[in-house]
Amino acid sequence: MKHISYEPGCGPEGLIISTSPIPPISYNDVLIQVEYAGVGGTDLAQRRGNFNPKKNSPKHHLIMGLEVSGVVVKVGDGVENVKEGDEVAALLYGGGYAEYAVAPEGQVIGLPEGMGMEEGAGVPENYWTVYGNLFEREFGNLGVNSEEKTLLVHGGTGGIGSTALGLSRALGVGKIITTVSSKEKAEAARRFGADEVIDYTETDFVEGVMDATEGKGADVVLCFLGGDYTPRNIDALAKHGRLIQLGLRRGKDVTFDFKALMNKWGMVSGGHLRPRTLEQKEATRDALKEHVLPLWESGLLDPPEVMKVLELEEAAEAHRMLEDGRVVGKIVLKV
Repeated sequence: MKHISYEPGCGPEGLIISTSPIPPISYNDVLIQVEYAGVGGTDLAQRRGNFNPKKNSPKHHLIMGLEVSGVVVKVGDGVENVKEGDEVAALLYGGGYAEYAVAPEGQVIGLPEGMGMEEGAGVPENYWTVYGNLFEREFGNLGVNSEEKTLLVHGGTGGIGSTALGLSRALGVGKIITTVSSKEKAEAARRFGADEVIDYTETDFVEGVMDATEGKGADVVLCFLGGDYTPRNIDALAKHGRLIQLGLRRGKDVTFDFKALMNKWGMVSGGHLRPRTLEQKEATRDALKEHVLPLWESGLLDPPEVMKVLELEEAAEAHRMLEDGRVVGKIVLKV
């Protein structure tokens, strides 16, 4: 099969077409003929050598790509609820930038009515991440008390950010604030579901949050930046607020005044998908099927917005676009 290969630490130009055997499946696995592969920030980190697969991973896990959409062409003997011919989206351990990919049944979700394959490739990584961190951990599966809460989402026009805005709007979060870097992105953020948009190139986001909340602050801050943003995020928290860290793009080494967090009775939590067990990922998949899939089917939640579709051979350009901040919504590769 055709796939993208790379050497950890390379630039986008190091993403090249290679060939390898179609991967085997195990007892509870499904084999998917990939139609589209999602491209996300984790892929950039992996290419740079900062987010590597586990040691002793199967060879196909070393191929980049954590999310795909496609058609099931083979199932393991232990698979019960997925069959050959099903159109699905899947969260992977790796191997998405390829013609065929393997996923455990518990990380496969059927595409809802009205959602195309292009859009489906934008579901797994973003929705598993946002729903698991924000609604399973903070607001509860049905947004318990969320109508009374204020949420700050950094980068509201990227994959994670736009997902958080849309889900939060559909599940009834009271006030949704986001940060962007331009007027064009501000318009997109409002379309995705933001009530208040702060252009951080013009306004300090802490001041913007305090103005939007009459000095109260945000009950929840969702951030994938880390680094020097951490103390400022704590400054933006309301009393008893929580900072949820989903990534560390501005650095993993953080210095902040712990007393400032204590004075607010605040909390800091973090999480990403790779360390989660199959059982945990399957539980999130089941919650998405129960609580989110009906929102897509009813039109209360828009599918992921795909800004651009590129061919698999153009993976390098997809990475450049993402690195340069040119992507609004999602970018996918047509396989």
